[in-house]
Amino acid sequence: MKGLTGELKKRVREKDTLLAGCVMDSRSGAVIEMYHETGFDLIMVDREHSGLNNETILEHIRLARALGIPCMVRVAEPGYAELNRTMDYAPDGIFVPRIRTREEVENIIKMIKFPPKGVKGYGASTCPAGKYLGWENPLEQLDFFNENFVVGIQIETAEALENLDDILSVPGIDIAVVGNDDLSLGMGIPTQFDSPEYIAAVKKIISTCNKYEVLPGIACGDPVRIKFWKEQGMRVFWAAADVISMWLYTKQSYKAIRDELAKI
Repeated sequence: MKGLTGELKKRVREKDTLLAGCVMDSRSGAVIEMYHETGFDLIMVDREHSGLNNETILEHIRLARALGIPCMVRVAEPGYAELNRTMDYAPDGIFVPRIRTREEVENIIKMIKFPPKGVKGYGASTCPAGKYLGWENPLEQLDFFNENFVVGIQIETAEALENLDDILSVPGIDIAVVGNDDLSLGMGIPTQFDSPEYIAAVKKIISTCNKYEVLPGIACGDPVRIKFWKEQGMRVFWAAADVISMWLYTKQSYKAIRDELAKI
């Protein structure tokens, strides 16, 4: 089984709408099965704001691969060790948070591309990606990863907002996701997601993404907001998170039970 199929890259190129379920807290593969069975298009496994360790992330990716649902990882930071190790788990792509400058993005692209396009190391007999059958020769695998690995960045800093053209024009970016909380903080209007200033900023991100053929996305789980942003041109939605779903369902279920008991 190849570690990277290229199917997600194809959907990105076709500008499909992608609903992602995020793994923030669960160590159990049941969360991967849940997102698969409920029909999500993509799984995003988080390393930036979670306590998930490397082994758990690798096993989540393997299960997603076996089930045939694409899986991306949000890395903790854009250093070589973090990017190299995460790529070796053979997810379909990565998201890199807190982008600020064009130089950062150029360095990221360089670190995740195999030579001659970049400087990523190749451990054919050691890394998980190298243990899957289906490659005629190493060069075929390297070329396939260079062309089909999906690169996502997050626009969530004031600097990124100022440098949109410089950042999004870097060749090799596939998806740019708006991080609402951090972007609103950076703009000095924390959590004011309905303010005209914030909406205008996000619309500017969408238009700049379209200018450079980058698929725009946003972290958003509210159906009404998703509909609104889809109409504005958004195509990727981080639409659910395991721990949030668990808390909300448990809270609603508990209240419903208490309400019924109160009728006795």
